[in-house]
Formats: sequence, C-alpha cells, structure tokens
Amino acid sequence: MTKVTISHLKNHLPEIVHDVENGQDIQITRHGKPVAVIVSLERYSRAFSSGKGIFNAYQRWRTLHPEASGFTNEEVENMRSRERHKPFTFNWE
Repeated sequence: MTKVTISHLKNHLPEIVHDVENGQDIQITRHGKPVAVIVSLERYSRAFSSGKGIFNAYQRWRTLHPEASGFTNEEVENMRSRERHKPFTFNWE
C-alpha cells in the first residue's frame, strides 16, 4: 500500500485517483501517522456495502467447525442488524 501525506494528496489528487482506479490502495498520513485509506469504489463496495461479508464468512466457518464454540445464531443476527434501535448483546458463557 502506498503512503502519502495530506499535503502530497492535496497537490497530486488527480494522479492519486488514477492510481486508485487502477487498483492501488493509498494510505494517507498526517505527521507520519496513518489517518485514512483511499480505495476504489469497486473494492469499497465489495468490502463494506452489504455489511454481510464477515458474518457470512463466520457462518461458513461455523459450518466447517461445528465442534468449536462461538456466537449463537441469534447473536450473529443481532450483530448483522443494521437497525440502530436494536441493541447488540451476547453472552460469554
């Protein structure tokens, strides 16, 4: 992943957007510390738009490893919920 400063980003935005369109991820730093990442819209959509990717992967893992303990189906559904009023709760028992 390429790292750029905020000032470099400000001065080279068209070139950086072109790099991102071509599949490169860009990490933005401020005073040497990472503060953000720029990714292509396609990559963003795959990773974040559905909100189900990690939960589907977890469900597949549970199917492959039924002997392993973990979250119940209800707990996973609570985590998946996009409803703001529905609280996320689970039990560590």
